[in-house]
Amino acid sequence: MTPPIPRELAIRDRIVSVLSAITAGATYWTTPARVMTRWVHWREYQGDYPLFMVALGSGGQRDFNSCDNIDETFAISIKGFVRDNEDTSARILECWQDIRVALAVEMGSSNPDALPALGVIQLSIKEPPDTDDGYLAMENGLGFFDVRVDIQFNDTLGYV
Repeated sequence: MTPPIPRELAIRDRIVSVLSAITAGATYWTTPARVMTRWVHWREYQGDYPLFMVALGSGGQRDFNSCDNIDETFAISIKGFVRDNEDTSARILECWQDIRVALAVEMGSSNPDALPALGVIQLSIKEPPDTDDGYLAMENGLGFFDVRVDIQFNDTLGYV
């Protein structure tokens, strides 16, 4: 028998699925070429753009509701590389908007595999993404962004 997947990994994997489903059209600006759970350096990456990378961030908070019930908050980090020789900063902002829209739609979903069904109480993005301030654009129109997403969920392992 295999133990259940840690809740944080299930949530991370669902976010990867949500971002992978973004398709340019009436709702979204762009279609990600790839969404992955491993960081790559911009010089290492050989694929198409945009690339989104999703991983567990550091830090978090645990609020005890009772001896065996907590609300836990942890971070997901979403980093991305874009390439646009005309307007790299616009491409970053379009990807940023697509990510926000996709996550907002997901949080309102009643699908059985959606984030709320995984116990996510709140998903919050407290600050806009950090970017490379346009410096990478000198490298064939590359751009970089990094955003922290705080995820709050309820857990019954509060005694640990």
